[in-house]
Amino acid sequence: KEERNGEKTPSGKGEKEMELIINENVYNFRFGIGFVRYLDGKASVKQDGMTFGAGLETLVPNLLSKSTVALVDCLIAANKTEKTTITQDILDSYIDNDSTDIDQLFEDVVEELKKSNASKLKTMKIIEDIKKNEEAMEKQRERLMNL
Repeated sequence: KEERNGEKTPSGKGEKEMELIINENVYNFRFGIGFVRYLDGKASVKQDGMTFGAGLETLVPNLLSKSTVALVDCLIAANKTEKTTITQDILDSYIDNDSTDIDQLFEDVVEELKKSNASKLKTMKIIEDIKKNEEAMEKQRERLMNL
């Protein structure tokens, strides 16, 4: 299989990870428990004296709304546990490059979140809740239009 710059390729391992080739360097991204723990450390909610991680609750809606800043932050977090680490500057240049299929990259990252044991249940719940909210808003909009 020919590898192109920036192509997402399977890792060849039995583990769930994503691989990008950028400037002839191979970068792996793992969306496991270390990734979720890191995100939760960055975003949390305090309620009744307890702290709850809200990393995925913050990340997933931003990815679905196509926030490139959230995409870069997500990829940096998913790469933190890997041998070859990527920098924000490398990812920023990759995102800014006209040949990068940004829509496909968003889809690939969301798909990885849906597949990983550490994130799939919460990711699917967040996506389901967003869809329900959108449907409810559409029904409310229709009711208002018919007044």
